[in-house]
Amino acid sequence: MATGQAHWRFFKSTRGRIVALLLRGGATVEELAQQLGLTDNAVRAHLVALERDGFVVQQGQRRGAQGKPAYLYELTPAADGLFPRAYQPTLGALLELLAERLPAAELEQLLRDLGKRLAQRWRVREPEEEEAEPLERVRWAVAVLNEVGALAELEAAADAQSELLASRVLVRSASCPLAALVPANPSLCLIIEALLTELTALPVRTCCQCTERPQCCFKIDLRAEGPTRN
Repeated sequence: MATGQAHWRFFKSTRGRIVALLLRGGATVEELAQQLGLTDNAVRAHLVALERDGFVVQQGQRRGAQGKPAYLYELTPAADGLFPRAYQPTLGALLELLAERLPAAELEQLLRDLGKRLAQRWRVREPEEEEAEPLERVRWAVAVLNEVGALAELEAAADAQSELLASRVLVRSASCPLAALVPANPSLCLIIEALLTELTALPVRTCCQCTERPQCCFKIDLRAEGPTRN
């Protein structure tokens, strides 16, 4: 509900109205100003802010009313995230349905298989397995987590003096990529656990805090042999 209200407030604002207009196609400052009932300078100020945030970009030119070329402004792919999506409630309902229809063990295996499937998207960029040290693979896996919305960091286990000397390391993140769904579905952590296992080829165990504001935590054993990857 809060997310929906935030979207509604944004699209009632001037910048939101500009984004909505640009969704129909590129437009010049003059064209936007006419549709919004604003001055050209006022529109430019909002476009500068939207460009700064990475949502709008200058793309080509078009002749204006007086025959002079004027810059066209278009939305960037990043602007897609501004528009409301039904992904979250749909996924939540799907998880409820799967939990009702599948035995717990089958649902757990399904989530692990999903984590392995996700890992395939990054395997093409992984370090050379024969040359990469375990810690290097873990650092690369942390970078992958950050690509999907985590704020992950690597730290040595409490019984080690440093990360390099540790036989176990922890991957922690204050920002869970699945935060909206994890409190009601803590088993979703198995997806990230399987993702990390597949990327590092090391044993990984979740120790997440699945509260209203989930915090990711995964313990990785650097000196043990991991499961065979698909």
